[in-house]
Amino acid sequence: MRYFILDDDLASRKILSRIISEEFLGEVIGEAANAIGVEMEITSNQPDIVLIDSLMPNQDGIETVQNLWKRNFKGKFIMISQIENKEMVAKAYREGIEYYIHKPINRVEVSSVIRKVMEQMKMERSLYKIRESLAHLQKTEEEQKHTSTMNTHSISQQILGDLGILGEGGSSDLIEIIDYIYHSDQYRSFLTEHLSLKDIYHDVLQNIQKTVTEKDLKAFEQRIRRTVNQAMTNLASLGLTDYAHPKFEHYATKFFDFNEVRLKMRELDKENGVRAARINLRKFIHALYNEMTSRLE
Repeated sequence: MRYFILDDDLASRKILSRIISEEFLGEVIGEAANAIGVEMEITSNQPDIVLIDSLMPNQDGIETVQNLWKRNFKGKFIMISQIENKEMVAKAYREGIEYYIHKPINRVEVSSVIRKVMEQMKMERSLYKIRESLAHLQKTEEEQKHTSTMNTHSISQQILGDLGILGEGGSSDLIEIIDYIYHSDQYRSFLTEHLSLKDIYHDVLQNIQKTVTEKDLKAFEQRIRRTVNQAMTNLASLGLTDYAHPKFEHYATKFFDFNEVRLKMRELDKENGVRAARINLRKFIHALYNEMTSRLE
């Protein structure tokens, strides 16, 4: 991965460069204290990730992001912020920034955020290759229909990307489940009957590996539970920032019990005496399947 760092604080630039180097995250190909005059350099070199301070002299981070999009920048942005301004965060979300690093800079947070962005980019590139490969198959009407059914993976990836969990450990498990239900006559009825999730987990795992142990099933469910919980956390955070955000409005009630989402929002807002929000895996998988099939049509 190639990085460009935009931050008027020299110490912050040095810390970020050192973390990227020492954590083997890639190479810093450039840095600057001011966005003025470097936009052309960034778009010419097309780094994979630009780490950009939200508050810089002459031109702030969001304005710089807008200018770089106009110049056809292809990479990702990670915003560096030392303030908790909800309006600015909401504006950043609208401009396509989905990842934040907070000041003072923390090695663990920097490494975690960058790795999530790297994983998302990896999945997006895989998706692009899948689309490219499928394009060569679209010669007849029958092949086009077949290609449509093969798109279940890519559509599920898009949805999980919207929920901010594409890089989570259980995202690939969820995609396998949705694909298995879609192509299995036995489990299509999962949507209307009370079939056991454990049975589905078992068959999906068996489709991937020859033998399935109780330990495998437990680990599989835990990965999914952690991932779905992270999706709720992401939506709740979005709701706290911007209650009218399109992603929050579209997904919060469809994928979760909204009362539980509100509990999570109160929990994130550090309200005392609030019980932990609960997730319903069946509802989430059901909603993910319906969302995927609706986009196939």
